[in-house]
Amino acid sequence: MSYWRTVWVLLRKDLRIEARSRETFVSMSFLALLLVVAFGFAFDARPLDPGTEAAGLLWIAISFAGVLGLGRTLGSERDGDCLRALLLAPIDRSAIFVAKWILNLTLLLAMELCLLPLFSVFLRVPLRPALPELVGIVFLSTMGFAAVGTLLATISSGSRLREALLPLLLYPLWVPILVASVKLTSLALIGRSVLDGSDWLVLIGVYDLVFLVAGTLLFDLMVEE
Repeated sequence: MSYWRTVWVLLRKDLRIEARSRETFVSMSFLALLLVVAFGFAFDARPLDPGTEAAGLLWIAISFAGVLGLGRTLGSERDGDCLRALLLAPIDRSAIFVAKWILNLTLLLAMELCLLPLFSVFLRVPLRPALPELVGIVFLSTMGFAAVGTLLATISSGSRLREALLPLLLYPLWVPILVASVKLTSLALIGRSVLDGSDWLVLIGVYDLVFLVAGTLLFDLMVEE
């Protein structure tokens, strides 16, 4: 079986499981909704500054909701002892990482697609003028978030404390791109071109590439541990 055929088979299996249970998507979306509602009540007395507060709150909601989904990357396989079967199968193990990364990326983007209009409504932040640039920023940043989260979820999945361990491992590595994402989102929301923050764009691009390559090369070692 070819490499990408293997990736597709593994991804299709995970998507079918998620489509039946909707556990990961619903939990992420529900937490994102709770955070947005809480932010809305907290700032009810005044409108948010789109160049500072709005961008930060948006990415806080994405970060906290997203980690719930990333924690399930290999948890279900380990709990059901299905991971052993995957590792014994005659396939390239890096295909497992790529399939899980695409799955996490898909679920995160779906959650963010639901989050953006809710964020705009509850916090009274007009996102439509900046929507094309905002979608690009969210997509690029989420690629890196999914890549580093998938790799670290692989490390933490063997621990009984994986729900607590994953955030401790993830957030320190996610902070640089979180800052870059907030900076670029601020530029988009105040009507400036994201090219004004080209250094931040380069940082996100390098981050995505590094963790995608690291995940592909190190997954075999991490999953054995």
